[in-house]
Amino acid sequence: MDTQNFTDSEIKDPGNNGNLNLWQRISGVLLGCPRKTFEDIAARPGVAGLAALLLSVNFILVLPVIPKIKELTLWTLQNAPDASKIPAEAISIATTTAVVMALVGSVLGPLIMWLIMAGLLKLFNAFTGEKAPFKTLFAVTVYAYLPLMLASVIKTVLIMSSPAQNMYKVSTGLALLLPGDKIDRFYMIMSQVDPFSLWGLVLLAVGSSVAMKVPAVKTGTYLGVLWVIFVLLAGLLTPLSKMPAAGM
Repeated sequence: MDTQNFTDSEIKDPGNNGNLNLWQRISGVLLGCPRKTFEDIAARPGVAGLAALLLSVNFILVLPVIPKIKELTLWTLQNAPDASKIPAEAISIATTTAVVMALVGSVLGPLIMWLIMAGLLKLFNAFTGEKAPFKTLFAVTVYAYLPLMLASVIKTVLIMSSPAQNMYKVSTGLALLLPGDKIDRFYMIMSQVDPFSLWGLVLLAVGSSVAMKVPAVKTGTYLGVLWVIFVLLAGLLTPLSKMPAAGM
């Protein structure tokens, strides 16, 4: 990851040099020089190809996990109070609903997240820097999602190699380092402290700074505050009653 210019106050015009293809952009964002790659993205913000690729991969990653989703839903219902009173039809509907929600969420989830983040960047851009088109900020957001896609691949492998009851504990965040099986507020907060999320946050700060032509330290500070708020809300508002302890 190239963070050499992360605090550089000299903001260059993105220009229209390079004309990188999709794979060059992906490798440039992840492994090469993110700032120069984002300059190319800002100059040509077309992102339909990458968005389609990411959403397709996200959808495909759910498919091998479907049996685990069904098993976890069934296990949760069987361990619920008055489980013996739950009709078989209700159990069947619940498992089907869980699968459908996972499949739909794999596509709608990233789309909604990209739109929200691009909107928040646009809000910041209204008060600082040169005005960047929404589609440019949206493109930056989609490319900054690449580390989270890597995390999704890792999580899928972990889910496939773990008992269904442990799905709630599958994480690439610091929660993995916590002892025991208890899922509490602290666990939920630590699960959001994820190196892949932080990597994506850095990329988002660098890319948006290029698009707006402001120092990345400004966009980084703004995004950092939003991230802290999100982590705290995710940890405090997630209903723990729906998360049984792993291994029970």
